[in-house]
Amino acid sequence: MKTLNNGILADLREKLIVPEFERKKLSSSVVHIGVGNFHRAHQAYFLQQLMEKTHETRWGIYGVGVLDQDQKLSQALNAQDCLYTLTEKSDTEPAKDVVVGSLLSHRILSEDRREIIAKIAHPDTTLITFTVTEGGYNIDDTTGEFLIDNPMIQADLNNPSEPRTFYGLIYAALRQRRDVGIAPPDLLSCDNVEMNGAVLKKGMLAYAKQQDADMAQWIEEHVAFPNAMVDRITPVTSSEDRDYVSQRYEYIDNCPVPCEPFILWVIEDTFKRERPAFEMLDHVLLVPDVRPYEKMKMRLLNAGHVVFAHAALMEGHQFACDFMNASPFDQAIETMMLKEALPCVGEVAGIDVMGFLNNTLLRFKNRAIKDQTSRLANFTSERTTKFILPTIADNIVRDGTMSPLLTLGVAEWCYYLSRDDGVMDKMAATLVEKARRAVTGESRIFVTESETIFPEVLRQNQPFLALFDKALAAIKTQGPAAAITNFLKEFY
Repeated sequence: MKTLNNGILADLREKLIVPEFERKKLSSSVVHIGVGNFHRAHQAYFLQQLMEKTHETRWGIYGVGVLDQDQKLSQALNAQDCLYTLTEKSDTEPAKDVVVGSLLSHRILSEDRREIIAKIAHPDTTLITFTVTEGGYNIDDTTGEFLIDNPMIQADLNNPSEPRTFYGLIYAALRQRRDVGIAPPDLLSCDNVEMNGAVLKKGMLAYAKQQDADMAQWIEEHVAFPNAMVDRITPVTSSEDRDYVSQRYEYIDNCPVPCEPFILWVIEDTFKRERPAFEMLDHVLLVPDVRPYEKMKMRLLNAGHVVFAHAALMEGHQFACDFMNASPFDQAIETMMLKEALPCVGEVAGIDVMGFLNNTLLRFKNRAIKDQTSRLANFTSERTTKFILPTIADNIVRDGTMSPLLTLGVAEWCYYLSRDDGVMDKMAATLVEKARRAVTGESRIFVTESETIFPEVLRQNQPFLALFDKALAAIKTQGPAAAITNFLKEFY
């Protein structure tokens, strides 16, 4: 059986959707940092559609892996000419399979520094995009400050010609462009981070100021950092995904990508360089302010995804679709969205917010998407502060309203932490210790002694603390699912 590559594309045309362009004619004006499943299901897919629609051949992608752990994916992609199969999975209709060909190459920073810097420094490169995860921006969640003491950052500052982080890499390339009078590219974050462009800019300027204040000023004046909101549920690739491709289409794809049919990209149109004609694409919105769209997604979709993930794990639900279709999780998540989160969202231009909410519930229930519950339950110290606690606080500040289900979700997280069952979180050691003390003693210390996570309005609000006490006690005495059932009965 052949491995997916350029040579078999013509033969595949009658079996599934393949790129409607000649890949040899493409060039890469886009450099992407952090090529993972989400990028390949989202931005790379959009750019393929754009090149097919406009017949512009310059929006191909030059991929870069900053971490050495990206080597395995890089080798697999390059072995198949950076082609891969994207499968849109639904439990109500047949899967839609697409071979994506917008990614033209993939390089690893530690192996190809000179080439990568030269590529970013080249005048034909007009856009650098990023999916480096929430933690990749090196910003302290508590203070909002750049973590200058990070050993990797210090290594780059002390040896700028051999960058190991994307900050050092981008700085080196931008400096080359400035020194020869070439305008810089725009830098566009595609991470699920609130005001991601502003976060990227903050980190980039903080790093640059350590090297050269004039260079930092040049970046601030000449580089655009558009904010963007991205949305598409994209699970980890499984062996079943690889088997599906080989059995259905009789070729080997070692790095296919599963995803849901839904896709959305909202981008602030603040570019300084010529950009792709995003406005020609369906499901892409160019807006002056991305914040209302971010709030809608984070308070509804992201909060709905993670609020009871820990309870679901403790009840034995392996995949999100399992607990999203099971009582009491299905009713609780819908009620949370309608009664607790929706009042904080407000109107969003060009979007039917109630329609987004209802569609989100359907997306959650899609049994064809095997999104691991454990993935949703990881790194909760970052996710809770962005997706859950702001709604609880907003309701209190607005009119003193409590958010029983969101509060119960936080208590479920505390109880899960106390078990120390393979917790993946950068604050794991501290949180596990506080959670154990809370479960065995005074429960509210999990809130009151976690200043880096819980805002003051929650740490000092007696009704919220009493509700948290009640929630944790219910979980301890009744179990995770029963506590949800009883909170629904009592409060709704």
